[in-house]
Amino acid sequence: MRILELCLSRDLGGLELYAYRCTEALAETDHVVGVIHPQGRLRGYFEKAKLPVLFMRHRFRPLPLLAARRLARIIDRESVEVIHVHHGKDLPLAAFAKAMSRSKPALVYTRQMQLTRPKQDAYHRFLYRQLDRLLTITEALAASARDRLPASDRHKVATLYYGVKAPTATLTPEERSQIRAEWGLPEDGFVVGLFGRKEEAKGQHLLLEALAQLRGRGATVCAILVGHAMNPAYASRLEDTVKTLGLESQVAFRDFVDGPQRWMQACDCVALTTYEETFGLVLAEAMRAGVAVLGSNSGGVPEIIEHEHSGLLFTPGDSAALAEQLLRLQADEGLRASLARQGKEKADRLFAERPHYAALREQFAALISATGPR
Repeated sequence: MRILELCLSRDLGGLELYAYRCTEALAETDHVVGVIHPQGRLRGYFEKAKLPVLFMRHRFRPLPLLAARRLARIIDRESVEVIHVHHGKDLPLAAFAKAMSRSKPALVYTRQMQLTRPKQDAYHRFLYRQLDRLLTITEALAASARDRLPASDRHKVATLYYGVKAPTATLTPEERSQIRAEWGLPEDGFVVGLFGRKEEAKGQHLLLEALAQLRGRGATVCAILVGHAMNPAYASRLEDTVKTLGLESQVAFRDFVDGPQRWMQACDCVALTTYEETFGLVLAEAMRAGVAVLGSNSGGVPEIIEHEHSGLLFTPGDSAALAEQLLRLQADEGLRASLARQGKEKADRLFAERPHYAALREQFAALISATGPR
């Protein structure tokens, strides 16, 4: 197959990295080219891996006619059979480019965020008429998409859970101690890891509030907050909160890191405190790394965590509820081990990387077969 992976977002998060990983995985068997922004943070990943890549500058416009014409020329020149879109703002560009191209490739959009409003006006009916498959990363998101799409396009929705890598290695006790020493956190303390962009919707402040509440109850829990500061003002507020609450010896901050599963293994549990997360990629990563997980009971998280079986859930936005579940994990090593074991079994079964990309490729191949030669 000849596949074009389109992601013109300049940021670097789970969505953007998924575009890179799709390109990397599918390139093992197919002709794949990535189309990304020349100033995007993905560029270094593509170039380091020496993956085929083309660059486009594009600002979102509802009618991106000039940019679509440029993309259509790429599609025809590369004899593209499938366009795979990742970023919602790139969908109009891809839809118009498909309409302008001679080859009329299949158009697949992996939707990773909630659809916030109905898509049934004339403009969106055109966009979704060009679409051949809308892949959602949870069943909850699929149901929401079907509610909001034009009735004629609802059959195009399918669910494909994320696939994540297994850890490349298991930490030794010595390596675990070394990492904790680098964090400035106690070797034998209970440590919760929170991995995600530093922005208010991710809820890092809830974890800090929970730590302070636990200390008031005589329980000391430490934390490592890892992620790029999307909102510098919020990141500064988190650091000020740590000082105000006197948590300096219990909390460490780090920027975005590659290979987060190594760091996760140095934690006793990994938490996701987002108010409403569509999926919760870090949870699947932690589960595959054999670490107990704790997440907010909203969005797609309950599809990943079966409460008290593969992890624990807490009420979104409720720092007291978060503190209560952390206290359970700290106090009950047997519970923690059971959740970690059963979570790993579930993640290895549902969220493994190679089966995910095999299923994605099957989706592409089925669409090409259904439409015949172009």
